[in-house]
Amino acid sequence: MPAAGRRVRRFTASFTTRGRCLIAGGVAAVLCGFGFGEVDLLRAGIFAIAIVLLALVVVERSQVSIEGRRTAAPTRATVGTPVAIALTLTNRSFLPTGALMLEDQLPEQLTGRARFRISGLRPHESRTAGYRVPVAARGAYRAGPLRMRLTDPFGLVDATHSFTATSTFLVIPVVEPLAALALPQSLDVGENAGSHSIGTHGADDASTREYRNGDDLRKVHWRSSARTGVLMVRHEERPSRGHTTLLLDTRIWAHNQPDPAVLTAGQVDAREVSSLEWAISATASIGSHLMQAGREVGLVSQTTSGQRHSFGSTAAFVDHLAQARPSPQPALGSILPAVRVAARESTVVAVLGRVDEFSLTNLAKCRPRGSSITTFAIVLDPQSWDAADRPGLVPDAAADQEKVVQTLRAAGWWVVTVPAGQSIPEVWSRLLSRRGFDSAARAQVARAAR
Repeated sequence: MPAAGRRVRRFTASFTTRGRCLIAGGVAAVLCGFGFGEVDLLRAGIFAIAIVLLALVVVERSQVSIEGRRTAAPTRATVGTPVAIALTLTNRSFLPTGALMLEDQLPEQLTGRARFRISGLRPHESRTAGYRVPVAARGAYRAGPLRMRLTDPFGLVDATHSFTATSTFLVIPVVEPLAALALPQSLDVGENAGSHSIGTHGADDASTREYRNGDDLRKVHWRSSARTGVLMVRHEERPSRGHTTLLLDTRIWAHNQPDPAVLTAGQVDAREVSSLEWAISATASIGSHLMQAGREVGLVSQTTSGQRHSFGSTAAFVDHLAQARPSPQPALGSILPAVRVAARESTVVAVLGRVDEFSLTNLAKCRPRGSSITTFAIVLDPQSWDAADRPGLVPDAAADQEKVVQTLRAAGWWVVTVPAGQSIPEVWSRLLSRRGFDSAARAQVARAAR
């Protein structure tokens, strides 16, 4: 959206280097004129000083009024797409201006300056200048404010002003199109498997979920509570669509990260050098794919403070991931309670980096024993990404990848491992083909592989 800078009623004026030199020369000429009795030299010095002071008065009293407007397009860009910043200046006064020197502040993630010059503006004339911001990394960006410098025709006095308006835009992760392979509906798994209508077969067959604060105790389903060891309550109505919970591991030591300058340089795809960027792009792609298929998608991550957070639209989901940052937490402990609850109520898809022993043991326990709830894990191999390990990583604290796979599979998870260089659509197809839901799903995978 366009952003308007406030109108300039008065510039902050100061002498340029040329003006200061002329004043210094005039003062020297006046002193020499007095010292040597040279009237002509005295007059020349006074004239030089007067010229500079006159230029200052003219600039101060000119009442030049300039309005600035700025736009950024697009305001929501994909990684690698340049963003165009347009600056429109309008002279609202009845006096022409001199040449305008413009300097716009680039986003703090980037280096350098955006400087350009435009010739003087006639009364009520508008002129647009602009530049492109090459953005190669996810995140929220802010460009501006604009700083403007106006000089008099002789270049003796500078008049400067900074607008207050800025341009903000968001750079979202790459969202890959995925094969139309369906996860199982949450209403067909878990405790409510086979209960297509509540009340048809009595209370014992009612759809249930874990008790939450505020639930009516009269709705407690004691048989399910005794079987699971957790207080369960009846659903008022059966869910009308499937539920999926995505787990994104953003711990800083769980991934291999390159120097930030490599990501902002834009010379390579960030997913090729950073396992975290691959994980975020994969989560965005899977979540978008499922939401477009009509499923309700929730996210559990360090970015959601360990809580399951649902999103009203695909755009809101991707925008949230665009601002995800590495977490300093050493283990997955803070988000495991939400995963444990989600694994009783919905399909779970976890995108994991390097996993420590503590997190592995507790993550495997999140899937209830004997449950038909389906849990998936995409386990990345950060060592295969061409990047140095994060400082402070203790190799012995990380479980071997093969052990991670075996432990999760033994607990009922369906697992695929991902080395660097594999595409997200390929991993998605491998994940569902390993599950082998039915012959139709296997046929879809076979067609997608051709």
